[in-house]
Amino acid sequence: MMKKTLVLLFWGLSLISALGQDSGSFQEGFRPPPKEKPGIDLYQVISIHGDTTMVDTTLSLQKLSRFNYLRKDDLTLLTFSNVGQAYNRLTYDPQYGQLMPLFAAQSQHENYQSAEEINYYRVPTPLSELYFKTGFEQGQQLDAFFTVNTSERLNISLAYKGVRSLGQYQHILNSTGNFRGTLSYDSEDGRYYLKGHLAAQDILNQQNGGLTENALLLFENNDPEFSDRGRLDVRFEDAENQLRGTRYFVNQQYQLGTRETQGDDLQKKGWGYIGATNSFENKTYQYKQKDPFEAFGDAYVTADLKTKTTGVFVSSEVYSGLNVKGIKRLEPFVGHHYYRYGYDRLLDLSEGLIEDQIKEHFYTAGVRWEGQYKQWGLKGQFKKSFSALVPGSLIDVAATRSFGKDTELTAIFVRDETPAALNMQLNQSDYQRYNWQHSWGAVRTQTIGGQLDSRIFGTLNARYTNIDGYVYFGMNGSDQSPLPIQDQSGVELIELRHDKALTWGKLGYESNIVYQNVLSGQAVMPLPELLLRQSLYFQDAWFDKAALIQTGVRAKYFSAYYAKSYDPILAEFYVQNEQEIGNFPLVDLFFQAKIRQTRFFLIYEHFNQMFSSSRNQFSAPGYPYRDAIVRFGLVWNFFQ
Repeated sequence: MMKKTLVLLFWGLSLISALGQDSGSFQEGFRPPPKEKPGIDLYQVISIHGDTTMVDTTLSLQKLSRFNYLRKDDLTLLTFSNVGQAYNRLTYDPQYGQLMPLFAAQSQHENYQSAEEINYYRVPTPLSELYFKTGFEQGQQLDAFFTVNTSERLNISLAYKGVRSLGQYQHILNSTGNFRGTLSYDSEDGRYYLKGHLAAQDILNQQNGGLTENALLLFENNDPEFSDRGRLDVRFEDAENQLRGTRYFVNQQYQLGTRETQGDDLQKKGWGYIGATNSFENKTYQYKQKDPFEAFGDAYVTADLKTKTTGVFVSSEVYSGLNVKGIKRLEPFVGHHYYRYGYDRLLDLSEGLIEDQIKEHFYTAGVRWEGQYKQWGLKGQFKKSFSALVPGSLIDVAATRSFGKDTELTAIFVRDETPAALNMQLNQSDYQRYNWQHSWGAVRTQTIGGQLDSRIFGTLNARYTNIDGYVYFGMNGSDQSPLPIQDQSGVELIELRHDKALTWGKLGYESNIVYQNVLSGQAVMPLPELLLRQSLYFQDAWFDKAALIQTGVRAKYFSAYYAKSYDPILAEFYVQNEQEIGNFPLVDLFFQAKIRQTRFFLIYEHFNQMFSSSRNQFSAPGYPYRDAIVRFGLVWNFFQ
């Protein structure tokens, strides 16, 4: 399936590229004379919402924090021993506005790129980027990207991220492939544009259930005979889970009225614009195991366990931009959505009938807007779903004000009502305990917060969140297996975060501090009270300033808490109250350098482990954190 998708996409983009060749020249400033190098500001990255930034090839600690499997800052995530295996969350990170219920296997979605995470491009010359980083025991990561404007108005991009890492423990191979292809087009008269992408993603993880009880003792006591982690026994060696997905996405917009060019500015006149967004996504999640594992309970079959979950998600939205005096943006919209989730069988159990699928058509309506009130910039959206199963809604408002050039204050209010994830509503498995069907009420979340950005004091975030009807995976007291539960008492928590960077000549320091307190509902939402990351480094220019370097130490710490356990059948984390993890530092030594458009990285991860006589570092109960290891890699940009 992946190979067919790649062939079709390359063929289609080649055809579009040929048809899109424009005999007319690029406008002045976009394509410079042959001997003149284009400015870096002409290489533009455009988000799905139209926010535009330029390609960034600088050297910084922010780049170091994003030099990982996810290609984003993982401060609030706790990695497992093998790259791409799973991530335990250290903060509460709500996904506001998800009126379509989420699919299964959410732990594997950290590396599954949503439509909002796909970028589009506009470049004066072809641009490529190559990312490489070593993995664990015969493992490498590669992320290759290429984009080109075949004309001023037509851009295509192709990218593929592949990872294969054997891991240091038995049977935890990770193998993933993420393909992305994008296309963006603007008509000659500037009245029509199109953005579209295809994403085909495949995430495979071998599962071993963690270490056995005896192996955990050997690990914690730091027995030298088992420094080779492959000698430690795991609970089983015959299981794997896999998440696959393919998505087609198109957003089109047409400008109504007239549009006149005055210098470099496009002045809009007339009634506004109309647009349409269409998305089709197909997902599957599969768990396979050769023989039943006793701790998971009785099974319906004696060998070759295999359960496959499928989901189809279709969304169409029509929107319009209205030109209203005093309002920068006013965009009402209506949408139609459809999803189908389930299995290829019915289960007739003694407890009742478990259906094969859930499916629904429903509509949404709302408005997005931006405006100004005195010195406050206002932005927000309202939307509501008209669903017969679980209606949802969103109110999201933000107000921003600047105080001079160096200080900005933002206040937010969010009220969110969403359905529970689909695998919490319906689940089937060859294991008897893992079969259920529930009708949960909506999860209602309210958040009030603010952010202060100051050149002197850094960035301070404060947030208060209240959740009613929180649905989570917890423990079934009778047989100690995970199952979905809806909390009835309510969850309240506060979070404070401070980020600050300082430099003194050639020395630099960066601090990230997160404090969070679960005021009520700690039993259903365990979080560490304190999360820190501190970095101290030296920076300089070497070889007649041909190379910029940064080298130093980075330490991460989180306080002890009852971290969620990982369940390989569901590929989900669930609440437990038997083992605390945390209260240990994770210290890295790093060296990074930039030579022209290439950035090199050398990192000694978790090097402080060599000074500890015991091992109490875990990513989740039963799953040790990764050992000290030297890893290296690079990010190489080509401006052709």
